[in-house]
Amino acid sequence: MSITGTELRDLHRIHKQLTDLRGRLDRGPKQVAASAGAVRRMEMDAEQAKETHQKARVASDGKQLQLRSREAKLEDLKVKLNIANSNKEFQAFKEQIAADQQANLVLEDEILESLERIDQLAEKVNKSETDLAAARSEADKVKARVEGEQANLDSELAGVLSELKVAEANLPLEFKSNYDRVARVRGEEALAEVDGEVCGGCYQMLTPNMMNELYMSRAVFCKSCGALLYLSESRGVGD
Repeated sequence: MSITGTELRDLHRIHKQLTDLRGRLDRGPKQVAASAGAVRRMEMDAEQAKETHQKARVASDGKQLQLRSREAKLEDLKVKLNIANSNKEFQAFKEQIAADQQANLVLEDEILESLERIDQLAEKVNKSETDLAAARSEADKVKARVEGEQANLDSELAGVLSELKVAEANLPLEFKSNYDRVARVRGEEALAEVDGEVCGGCYQMLTPNMMNELYMSRAVFCKSCGALLYLSESRGVGD
């Protein structure tokens, strides 16, 4: 059962092409899915930023409403202070006014802080919307690129499969069954180039007898990984 190194090298080249094309075909949809996933995450981030900003505004509006109510109450106390009927009543109103004024100062500080936070959150909302727009634009580009590549890759794959079919049809009948069994399961890894005197698939050292068989253009399978071996083009005696 003999087969030339040239035939095996061609077979291995074709299988490598198939592996590359199938990998690229497989990566395309994954890239589209990844970019779509990035858009979904950006959408969630943008929605969260908007929700946080809205809650901060509602809380700040509540504090401002509370301050207006307290200021109205304070004005009412000042009126009562002016018409107090006794020193005791006057002192009580005065103390209440002082306490309310101090409380209002604290509330005013809180309102200023909330307004600053609202501005910061508004910036986050703007950034999240900008990031989302960029992610959507990138996702559209990735989808268009992948869709454009897929048709070409499908065409290339069909051509390489046709080439493989022709190459396999020319294999010696007594060899083809063993080759089919290994190639069907392992694809590109069904074949391995001999590097020195070592299997290029598993790096197992080959015996002198196996090397002799290879030099005589006989089919040799690695005893370790089962790959069909062939000599490099520079050492391909008898091709």
